[in-house]
Amino acid sequence: MPVRGPDSSQLLNRLDDVRRWLARFEKEAAGLDIEYRVVQSRVLGPNRIPVRVTARSFEQLATAIGRIDDAALFDELLAHTVAVVPRLEPWVRNHPMIVLQHATVWDRALATTAWIDQHDVSGLYLRQINAEGVDTKFVERHHRLLDALLCEVLAPERIGATDSAGGGFTAKFGFRSKPSYTRLRFLDPALELVAGLSELTARTEELIAAAPVAERVFIVENEITYLAFPEVAKSVVVFGSGFALGGLARFGRSSWLSDREVVYWGDIDTHGFDILSRLRGAYPSVRSILMDRETLLSHRRQWAVEDAPTNRTLSYLTPDEASLYRDLVEGAYGDSIRLEQERVNFSLLQRAVGNRGAGAPERQSTDVVRALPVGTDPQGSPRRQPLR
Repeated sequence: MPVRGPDSSQLLNRLDDVRRWLARFEKEAAGLDIEYRVVQSRVLGPNRIPVRVTARSFEQLATAIGRIDDAALFDELLAHTVAVVPRLEPWVRNHPMIVLQHATVWDRALATTAWIDQHDVSGLYLRQINAEGVDTKFVERHHRLLDALLCEVLAPERIGATDSAGGGFTAKFGFRSKPSYTRLRFLDPALELVAGLSELTARTEELIAAAPVAERVFIVENEITYLAFPEVAKSVVVFGSGFALGGLARFGRSSWLSDREVVYWGDIDTHGFDILSRLRGAYPSVRSILMDRETLLSHRRQWAVEDAPTNRTLSYLTPDEASLYRDLVEGAYGDSIRLEQERVNFSLLQRAVGNRGAGAPERQSTDVVRALPVGTDPQGSPRRQPLR
């Protein structure tokens, strides 16, 4: 291995520094063969400077650089790998530093990999992995390492395309995912799924299969709004867009919701319109209430600041929604403004859904405009920049 030593100028001008460097180098390179060259100087005469070191064995090199213990440990981990999961030997040889970084958990990583390889895990939760010293937290904490190992040993048909980050690990390797739950209230006293219950939380999949008798489903973001939502004939209200994005899109257009009127009310901010657009991408008939310019401008004193606004292209908004979204992105009314759902005057909600038990709320157009670049109006013409 070549050595970059001091040059003749440094010898002449920084002789003391060079001597200290040389002493330190020869101490650290003890055990290696050092090759020198002679540098001539009129003032200092001949001086030996190291130019190359040679290690005659792997052990000699590992000792010289202070890694002999790591080398011995790697040999142990490699031998253990060959004994437990032989098919991982090539991967381990090619990734020694990763193996050493996980030395303290390597035995459990191998046990987990071997157990999954030897069992049909479809229908099982991560909690049901029955390997020594392995629990759900271990798998979640080391999912990237386990992902790499499992991709080496499992048959291709046992590996899905799902990203292994976070909860995606379960889907990628065929485990059962934690179910989603839906919280639902009946807005019509005549409706009920279970006798005597006006509200329930159930597994989303089972709730959709049960098909509650309702013609209209409201989806709201705020819990108090959900609890205080006024009575509406033949309607239910659901708390949280997680149900909307996970439930609507997940169960497809043939599900119970496909022939219901779905009404979404979210915050008037960039993320509220993002959720609305994604919902409408799965279900074109989804419509919004109280997410319009009039509602925003009539609540100026209730405006807040959106922490991390988005400027994504939203393809499934109506012309009015798209126009307001662009104004929010461009800061037409101020930087990163938002109107949270719970700050909207409650009487506007009562008016939007009709009086108690009065039936369906007044419909608004859901004609969708494909999203345009920020700075254009719905017809595609350039827009003037707003006054600040």
